[in-house]
Amino acid sequence: YDEENQKRGMEILRRLAEIGYPDAMAYYGICLNEGRAGLDPNSEAAVSWWQRSIEMHGHSQSVYELAVAKYTGEGVVEDEVEAVRLFALAAEKDHPAAAYMLGDCLLDGIGVDLDRGAALVWLVRASELGHRGARSRVMAVLGKKEGEDYGGFTDASRQTFVQQTLFSADEDGQIIQRTATLRKKIGGNIGGVPRNPTELHRRQTIVGNSRNA
Repeated sequence: YDEENQKRGMEILRRLAEIGYPDAMAYYGICLNEGRAGLDPNSEAAVSWWQRSIEMHGHSQSVYELAVAKYTGEGVVEDEVEAVRLFALAAEKDHPAAAYMLGDCLLDGIGVDLDRGAALVWLVRASELGHRGARSRVMAVLGKKEGEDYGGFTDASRQTFVQQTLFSADEDGQIIQRTATLRKKIGGNIGGVPRNPTELHRRQTIVGNSRNA
C-alpha cells in the first residue's frame, strides 16, 4: 500500500473512532501506540482511546490492550494487579490472547498468587479458543521437571516473595481478590524511572506471543 492510501485509511479510521465505533476506537489506539501509517507514536493517547472504548462499550479488545499497557507500563503507570484484573475480564469474554496472558501471569505469579493449576485452566481455554501458542505452553507446563531451567518461560530465579493485596484464582480458575504472598519479579515498577529494560523486553515478548493466536 502506498503512503497516501495509508493516510486516507487512517483518517477514515480516526473519524469512525471519534463517532464511537468500538472496533475503530480499539484499532486507532493500536495505531497510535505503534505509530502506524505516519502517526507519531503516542502511548498515552492510545490508552485514552482504549479507556473510552471500555467505558462506552465494554469492548474486549480494548480491555486486553489496556491490560497490556498496565502490564508493560507503556502509556500508563505499570500496575500488575490491575493488568491481571483486566486480562481476566477480557478472558471471561473469550478473548484468546487475554486468556493466554492470564495463564502466563498465574504461571509466573505476576500480579496474582502463583497457581499452576489455574494457569493451566486458562491456557487450555486459550487453546480451545484457537490460540496455537497456548497449546505448546500447556504441554511445556505439564512436562516441566523440578530443578530444570526453562529460561524466560517460568524463570523463578529472578523472583522474590512480597506481601500485598492482589488477585488469586479459586478452584475453578476464576479470579478473586485477596491478600496473599506472591512472587514478584525483581527490578521495581516497569512504568517507573529508571525502567528495567530486560524485564520490559521480556514482557513485550510475552505479549507478542499472546497476539500470535
